Amino acid sequence: MTIRHLPLSRSVIVNVLYAIVSRPIDNHVIRSSSTKSLLRQQPLTSMFAKANQCGIQRLAYSTQPSSIIEYDDNTTDTTHTDTKKRQYNKCKTILKKTSDSEKKAFNGLVQKTKKERPTSVVEYNRLIVYSVRENRINKAISLLREMERNGFKPNVYTYTMIITEYSKQSDMVRARKWLNRMLKNKIDPDAHIYTSLIDGYMREANVDKAEVMFKIMMKRDIKPTLVTYNILMHHSVRQLNMESALKFWGNLLEAGLKSDVYTFAIILHGLGEEGRVDEAWRIFKTMEEQKVNVNEVIVTTLMGMHVKQHDDEYAIQLFNKFFTTDAGKIPLTVTNHTRNVLLNAVVGKADSETISKYYDLYKKCINDKETSPLFIGANVYTYTTFMRAFLRRDNLAMVSQVYSDMVARNIQPSLVTYSTLMLAHAYVPDPESCVRILEELKKGGIELNAVLYTIVMRAWAKAGKWENVKSTYELMKQDNIQPTKLTMEVLRYGGSRSVAE
Repeated sequence: MTIRHLPLSRSVIVNVLYAIVSRPIDNHVIRSSSTKSLLRQQPLTSMFAKANQCGIQRLAYSTQPSSIIEYDDNTTDTTHTDTKKRQYNKCKTILKKTSDSEKKAFNGLVQKTKKERPTSVVEYNRLIVYSVRENRINKAISLLREMERNGFKPNVYTYTMIITEYSKQSDMVRARKWLNRMLKNKIDPDAHIYTSLIDGYMREANVDKAEVMFKIMMKRDIKPTLVTYNILMHHSVRQLNMESALKFWGNLLEAGLKSDVYTFAIILHGLGEEGRVDEAWRIFKTMEEQKVNVNEVIVTTLMGMHVKQHDDEYAIQLFNKFFTTDAGKIPLTVTNHTRNVLLNAVVGKADSETISKYYDLYKKCINDKETSPLFIGANVYTYTTFMRAFLRRDNLAMVSQVYSDMVARNIQPSLVTYSTLMLAHAYVPDPESCVRILEELKKGGIELNAVLYTIVMRAWAKAGKWENVKSTYELMKQDNIQPTKLTMEVLRYGGSRSVAE
C-alpha cells in the first residue's frame, strides 16, 4: 500500500484570517549532532519552550549615578578635605552643562520618570492593543483593571481585544469568562465578538459550540459579517468538510453579502483538496464574472490544485501566465508560497539526480544572496519541499542532509518538516522514532493532527506491530482528534493483516 504524501507545506488561505493574526515564533532551533541519522539531536522540547516565550525581555537600567556627592553651594564646613573640595568643584563644573532634570539628580532630588497615566478610554485601549500584539495578555488585563480603578469604563472594543486573543489561543473558558463579564457590565457584544468566539471554537474543532454561538448571534439580531462566514468556511475546509463550507457560502449569499477574493480562495482550495478540479474552474469563472480581482492567492491556489493532481506542466503554465511579463500585462507578485508551489511542480516528476542539482542551485542562491522565481533566501518551506521531494525518491540520505542543512542555518522546522521526518522513519520502518517525534511535538505544545497519528500508525503497520496500530488509534481518540479516511484505511489494513496472521 502506498503512502500518500502530506499536503503542500502551507495553506494559501491563511490570509482570510486577516482580522485574527498570529504572532510569529522564534527561529531558534536545536542543531543536529550528526548528519548520519535523521533524528540524532537534542530533545525538541527545549526548542519549543523557547519558541513559545512571550514578549521581549528588557534590561532594567537607571540613569542615576551609582554615587553622588551631595553639597550645598553655600556650605561653610571647614572640615572638608582638599580632595572633597576638588570633587565638589569638579561636580559644579559638570552641573553647569547639565539639564534641569540632571541638576535635580545631582542635588539628590532624583525622581524616576513616571509615565503619564492614560486620560481616556482611547488611550487605555491603545496600550491594551500594544500588549496583545506583544503576546502579553496578562499585561493587557492588568491595564483593563487599572482602567476600571481609575474610573474609566471599558467599551466593546476593549473586551474585543481580550476575547479575541483568548479565542486565538483556543482558551475558550477564559474567552467566555470575559464575555460574561462584558454582559454583566451591560455592554452588548457585536459581530466581531461573536466572530472571535466562533473562530475559537472552530480552532479546537468544537463545531457544536461554534454553531451555538452563531445561533445566539442570529437570535440577538446581530448580522454576521463576511469575515464570520469566511472563518466558518475556512475551518470547515480545514476539517475536510467541504459540504459545510458550501452550505456557509450559500448562507453568505442569502444574507446579501458579496463574496470577496478570500471567499473564493477558500472554496477553490477546498475543491482542490478533494480533487474537484472542474468545479473549481467553474467557481473561478464565476469569480471573473463578478469582477472580483484575481490576486496571487487565487492563482497560487489553482497552481497548487494542479500540482496535487500531478499536472505539474499546467501549474507551470499558470505561473508563466500570471506571474511573468510575457503575458503583456502587469504580473502578480510572486510570494514565497507561490515559489514553493512552483518548486513542487518543477521537481514533481524529476529524478533524484535532477532534484539534487536544483538543491545545489538553491544553496548557491542562498550563499550568493540571490533571488529567483524559484528561490528566495533560506526558509523552512523550500527546505521542506526538497526533503519531501527526496523522500518520494526514497533518498533518505538526502532527506537527512537537507534537514541538517536547515537546522545548521537556524531555520525553525515546521509541522510539515517533522511530518516528513516521520514519514522517512515510517519507510524504514522505525516506528519508535516516529513516536518520539510525536511525543516531543506534544510536549512542545504543538497542535497535533490526524496526519501525524496516521503516519505513526503506518509505521507500526509496516513493522507488523498490529497492537501498536490499534493503541495509537486509541491515543488519537483520547486527544479528541477526528480520524480521516486515510486513518481508517490504515486501521482496517492493520486489522485484516492481524487476522490473517
